[in-house]
Amino acid sequence: MVGCWALWEHRNKVVFDAREVDPVSIIKRVLDVVEEMEGGGFIRVRRGGEGAPGENAAEKKGWEVPPVDFVKINVDAGSKYGAGVSVGLVCRDDRGKVLWGISVVHDFLWEPHIAEASAVFEGLSEAAGRGHIKIVVESDCLTVIDALRRKAKGRSMFSLLLDDILSLCNSFGSVLWSHTSRVNNMVAHSLAHIFPTVVGRVVWSDVLPPITNNAVIFYSNLI
Repeated sequence: MVGCWALWEHRNKVVFDAREVDPVSIIKRVLDVVEEMEGGGFIRVRRGGEGAPGENAAEKKGWEVPPVDFVKINVDAGSKYGAGVSVGLVCRDDRGKVLWGISVVHDFLWEPHIAEASAVFEGLSEAAGRGHIKIVVESDCLTVIDALRRKAKGRSMFSLLLDDILSLCNSFGSVLWSHTSRVNNMVAHSLAHIFPTVVGRVVWSDVLPPITNNAVIFYSNLI
């Protein structure tokens, strides 16, 4: 499955970005992705979005708190019954306390990876506005996290959105990218689907809706 995904990704580079692809790079890409999926861990981003390997973590079991003095923003996006996309964000501190959460519903028909990237941009924008300095952005979409790690370039809408995200990294002292499993991202997932038919943006500070708070309590107990 990873091999098919890598072939499709490189095919899109040829079709949409008019880039030449070395077959060896596809094989290396598959091996890198498999290694990352097996090991998990963080990717540190310096000012300006320059990626550097971070500390590898053991297999994650439940949501994990960010490093000391960091906040972690979990992001997720979903389909609104084929009529648009919804985005969910939750920010917690290094003790696991909820700082804020956001639910956004758009009537745009975006592809899944574009919707997931828009969730990252939404989270970074809110974090910058609230004055956070050190952040972890965590998503269950490996395509987006890996593209940000590699600072992928191109002329597609997805590539331009990645450029905006990396540019926004200049607003922070330190950014960490983290890929996690869907089960560890269920709080953001629940926020993304809490208002599936209402277009708009809702922000919570310090507390979340009761149904989402239940997810916070349950998945925090898995740490």
